[in-house]
Amino acid sequence: MSNNGTREHPRVGTTNRPVPGGPIIVHDDSINIVDFEEHDPATVAFIATADDPVEATHQCLQVGVLAIKAAHVSLETDLVRGRFDAMSEQFDTQVETAVNQIVEATRLLVNDETGAIPVALEAHHQKLEELLGATFDPESKKSVLALFEQVMADTHQSQVEALRQIISTDGEDGPMARMKNSIVLEVGRGLGEIKSDVRDLSEKIAIKTAVAPVIAITTAKGFAFETVVLSKVSDIAAPLGDTVEDVGTVAGSKGNKKGDLLVTVNRDDTYGRDGRFVFEAKSTRLNMRKTLDELDEALENRDAQAAVAVFSSQDEAPTTVPFSYSDNRAIAVLDEDGDDAALHLACMWARWLVRRHFSSTGGGDLDTARITALMEDAGRALDRSTTIKRSHTQARKGIEQAGRELTSLVTEVREALEALATELDTSSDHE
Repeated sequence: MSNNGTREHPRVGTTNRPVPGGPIIVHDDSINIVDFEEHDPATVAFIATADDPVEATHQCLQVGVLAIKAAHVSLETDLVRGRFDAMSEQFDTQVETAVNQIVEATRLLVNDETGAIPVALEAHHQKLEELLGATFDPESKKSVLALFEQVMADTHQSQVEALRQIISTDGEDGPMARMKNSIVLEVGRGLGEIKSDVRDLSEKIAIKTAVAPVIAITTAKGFAFETVVLSKVSDIAAPLGDTVEDVGTVAGSKGNKKGDLLVTVNRDDTYGRDGRFVFEAKSTRLNMRKTLDELDEALENRDAQAAVAVFSSQDEAPTTVPFSYSDNRAIAVLDEDGDDAALHLACMWARWLVRRHFSSTGGGDLDTARITALMEDAGRALDRSTTIKRSHTQARKGIEQAGRELTSLVTEVREALEALATELDTSSDHE
């Protein structure tokens, strides 16, 4: 124990770094949490209801660290994009400035009235005419004027060469060469920084990719579908006076969390007794044995008289029909198009099972045979509607495919007719 009251734990190969007066002690390969308190309601509820609170705390820390690292990916992407934009803008500015300088320099040199080259040549020509007058024959190749024209031609060539050196990028002394070297250096430096950023970004993306499977295997995966089932069941139960509870995170009478939604039937329909049926929301594929086992566990854990497994698609359900039942366990499919007919039938079936249970012990007079017949009629009608809907879907896809093929065929026919017309025109010209 240190003087300030912080509990210290020995570290291997180095000295402890306890936080003065705090609950966290950092070691080389571990941390110790001493007298640490957390008051966030969601975190407290998650760990408090877990079968293993210590393991749940480890999961929260691990997933949180990975998620925080992954969250920086978008910021790093914006940084890379910003640097690319800045480099592009600087490059455009430098090139535009250099081009403008070259254009201006060339204009000043060759302008017919004020250009340095035409002005200089005209001045030389005028002075020589004044000095020499008409004594020299301009037609003679040996005359002074002929020699002077040669001198002017040489001067013009030298001016052109000087201009070429100004705009050349091959040497090191010209302005364009210096600008090119500056741009290459700046671009190289910028690319080096961007390369480093891209490498860091790749590492962050790899971390994010690693986090995704960890999040996918947590209990949060099925929460979205469970919420949809809760909404649908609540709409069905409300007019009947039944109550619906989301109990997926609450331990039942057997100490586990089997059973996602619990419906308590209106006591007026159960002779004042507590009648319940439970739902299991499933958004993953399960076989029949596994599904029935989970329903049995939910029945026992929630003290219910009937149980229903609701699947998010027919492909995930262990049956080929949208609703089926065995004893006091049933399987229903919530249609992907939002049709809740199978779920509605499952609710009515489960509610009838609860009422039948209390009718046999409370002296009720339910017409069991009549209700059973109506349930079977509803089930057959639901199967037929599902078959018809599936056939309509296939027919619609077939019609759409036929439409695409027809459009392609019309295009081919039109092209063939145009080619035939062209060939006929060509034949007529030859005749």
